[in-house]
Amino acid sequence: MHFNRTAVAIVAGIAVSTAGFASASVLQIDGGTIQYGESGVTCDADGVKANWGLETSDNTVRSVRVSGIDPDCAGADMFVKVDAVPGDAKKVTLTGAESQGVSFASVDPADINSVKVWIEG
Repeated sequence: MHFNRTAVAIVAGIAVSTAGFASASVLQIDGGTIQYGESGVTCDADGVKANWGLETSDNTVRSVRVSGIDPDCAGADMFVKVDAVPGDAKKVTLTGAESQGVSFASVDPADINSVKVWIEG
């Protein structure tokens, strides 16, 4: 039995950069690839990058922009879970654009330790 559109990818190779006043820190990223069905069904095998949206007015993070998304992922759902943000992962449907922003509740950048990004489609 084949499940061509039932793929789950916890996108590998995620690179995260953080914005700070004079420094940047690297966060722990939970990665790897998981897929269900036949091989070759993931839409983005080479991973993505995540860049934080630092609000300089109050030094908080309210968003992350995921870039390097393969156009083959158009129509799939992308989930982003920041450990410092309470609640479920934020879900967006991918449009085929190379990058997609995800907004969430304001958090202190010092409270962020990891981010998980996965694509289902």
